[in-house]
Amino acid sequence: MMPGQGDDAAALEFWMSRLQAITKSTRQQDLALHLGRMQSRKNDETLLTISDLKTIRLLDSGKGDRNNRLYHQATDHFLRSRVEPFQAMLTTWMNGANAQVGGQDIPFNQVVTWCQDTQDMDRRSILTREVRSLCRFLAPFSHATWKALLEVLSEELHYPDYITYCEEKRDISLTRAAAEASAFLKETGASYGKLLPPLLLKVTGLSLEQASRFDAIYLLGLRYLDRFFPVRLSNDDILGFFHKTGYTLVSDRERLIIHEQDDPAAQPYCIPVHIPGEVHIIVGPMKGWLDLESLCHELGHAMTFLYADAELPPEQADFFQSGALSESFAFLFQKMCMSKEFLHEVVGLDGDRAEMISWVHEVKWLTLARRYAAKLVIEVENFQQGHLQRGEQYYADTMQQETGFYYDSETYLFDLMPDFYSLDYFQAFLGSASIEKYLQNMYGETWYLGTAAGGMLQQWWSQGNSLDLADFIKDKTGQPLHAVPFIQNIPPQDRSVANIY
Repeated sequence: MMPGQGDDAAALEFWMSRLQAITKSTRQQDLALHLGRMQSRKNDETLLTISDLKTIRLLDSGKGDRNNRLYHQATDHFLRSRVEPFQAMLTTWMNGANAQVGGQDIPFNQVVTWCQDTQDMDRRSILTREVRSLCRFLAPFSHATWKALLEVLSEELHYPDYITYCEEKRDISLTRAAAEASAFLKETGASYGKLLPPLLLKVTGLSLEQASRFDAIYLLGLRYLDRFFPVRLSNDDILGFFHKTGYTLVSDRERLIIHEQDDPAAQPYCIPVHIPGEVHIIVGPMKGWLDLESLCHELGHAMTFLYADAELPPEQADFFQSGALSESFAFLFQKMCMSKEFLHEVVGLDGDRAEMISWVHEVKWLTLARRYAAKLVIEVENFQQGHLQRGEQYYADTMQQETGFYYDSETYLFDLMPDFYSLDYFQAFLGSASIEKYLQNMYGETWYLGTAAGGMLQQWWSQGNSLDLADFIKDKTGQPLHAVPFIQNIPPQDRSVANIY
């Protein structure tokens, strides 16, 4: 008898096992890609058909969340296999694209790193024009990738639109989520307007009206503060701190594998090949504040995976349709390592310097949260209107309105995140603030210096991905997921930027 017929329980276990194997194989491919290694051709055993999806959908009937996750895990793999040829073409052209600034070739995939490192605003201005031209050239390839995805959804999976598919997958209302993001932008607009412009002017000499998104990248990269970074600090020092405070898995090199790559094209990344058995982190060497943030962010991801109970079924560990829960803990540790207490007591900065760097980072934090809130509003509106190509100007206008920085409309498709991951980021900013407030109330401002908070976090993480972020926050803190804790953390507006250097 073929799996999927007769005994539903046996069929369910068959598909659960097969999807777990496909998921592991796909993540191994992603790891190889991020490490720049040669990849073997995908085995046919990892490919799914429409018939397979229909079988899994039938098993979904009456079985609840377990099989909803099963079906959407299968759908994710199916969509990826159908879109990969178009994505490969786009990637090939992007890998060969270079901007020219003063005789220097800047690969398209290194634009962000280059901006973070480049103090010269005239060179950043030239890059703005160069990237605009490159995006015009590359846009048809990006659009073809999105078009392929949308056609498979409508013609083969019979979803009326992308919004409907993503709402079913996430079990949320994107309209409501966009409304919450819009309300957040209104609630934080006045504070942002008082905090960001003076800092930008001090660091770059530019008013907000003169600045582009590439100036924002430089500002938020914090490289201008690296002169205060302790040269002795290393990745191993940070791992040692976590080990000392009770996170024993960070010293388990068999389950947590850290790849240190000194490559401007390599982006920090966490890939859980198998939860909780094999998690990889890709980071650069510890050279400055951005590297400290990146390592702690990826460790936040890794710990949510490494501490998951090994007895959890795959749909509560390996299968999840939103990254918001893991992102919340990544943001929690990222913000923690840039707090004035951590910078003073762990990194060893003097009190005044620690306070100054922490304040700059808090302005950065607000800026990033507003960026992803604005992106969410834009993406929901454009997909509701069917404006994949015609939404470029709305994107540029809205991003400038909400961030103050100039955005080229041509960059829209290259700032567009699949599966509304902008929602995951936005919710994770709110979620991390809720978790931080709870930990501070329980264990004090420096909750991370003792082992008690770590023990509680490890117990939380043992539940894997059983709950989505909103349910998790409600269950653990007794409060709904909302913006109040984040807004309460917005730094004072009366601090002078005169002493930043």
